[in-house]
Amino acid sequence: MIKLFLLGEILNALKFSTAVLFMFICAAGLTFTKKIYSNSTSKNIRFNFTLFQMRLCKDIIFKNILYVSVYKNHSDRDFEVQLWFTETKKKSVSIHFRYQSAFSIASKIARGLQIDLLDATEKGNFKWIKKEDLQIARDV
Repeated sequence: MIKLFLLGEILNALKFSTAVLFMFICAAGLTFTKKIYSNSTSKNIRFNFTLFQMRLCKDIIFKNILYVSVYKNHSDRDFEVQLWFTETKKKSVSIHFRYQSAFSIASKIARGLQIDLLDATEKGNFKWIKKEDLQIARDV
């Protein structure tokens, strides 16, 4: 690339630089991982983010989770996975465009923590899914 700049072929050098940058961005997208660790006895969950096998930030830990819910945000038309700590305190941890992907993540978290799951996707028609039913669905 430096030789192209020195030879005066600036256009080819810029094309080469753009291709290298594009490949780096693609590689970063392929190596980004989000891992979720759960502890069912203490009802804690830990999120870990890595890029190129390097930690991006300190692990995010949530403690004393009562239940998990899948909520449909009608204004944005997306589905949120929320962790509930009390009846009024909650934290949205994941947003999905499809119900299936949001429900899959929420059910995995609920199974890992051995807690109930609330399906709040229909306005005014919330459905509780007991932790026992989640275990049966996984075994089938």
